[in-house]
Amino acid sequence: MEKNAEVILTLLLLLLIASPNLFGARFVGAQVDAACSKVQAANYAVNQAFNSVFEAEKAGANITSLLTKLNDATTLLSRAENAYKVGDSAAALNNADGALLVAKQVLVVSPIAKEDALTGAQIAFWSNVALTVVALVVLILALFIVWRFIKRGYIKSLSGAKPEVVSDETA
Repeated sequence: MEKNAEVILTLLLLLLIASPNLFGARFVGAQVDAACSKVQAANYAVNQAFNSVFEAEKAGANITSLLTKLNDATTLLSRAENAYKVGDSAAALNNADGALLVAKQVLVVSPIAKEDALTGAQIAFWSNVALTVVALVVLILALFIVWRFIKRGYIKSLSGAKPEVVSDETA
């Protein structure tokens, strides 16, 4: 009987020692790892969104609203990083999720803004080319009409002039 009591006591002691690993610490570690990975994913998404907005700006897009959203995403990301550093993994997860959501919205909208800007630039270019060609044709026609009026006036002035009489007499 003493042997059974010793075995039971040893098993209870081992269970007590192993219980933090079995029941709580692994879940806390997983939650901290989830918060860390979510913050890193949000950081990566915000960096991608920033690059996408930068490309849209280089194309000539109006990025005012995108910058506002990007600023919101960076604010949420900094809150998530601060919460993670303090150890508040729930707040870090929530703020990282918010930053990730806003960054994905920016990633969806910024290529559209870039394409709109490029399309607008192409339309403006071809409009300028067409306007230049039309203006050139109108200028050539106007110069032709002016030349015809000057030519008609010159011919009238020549026909109204007195001709010189040349004689064949030898003196």
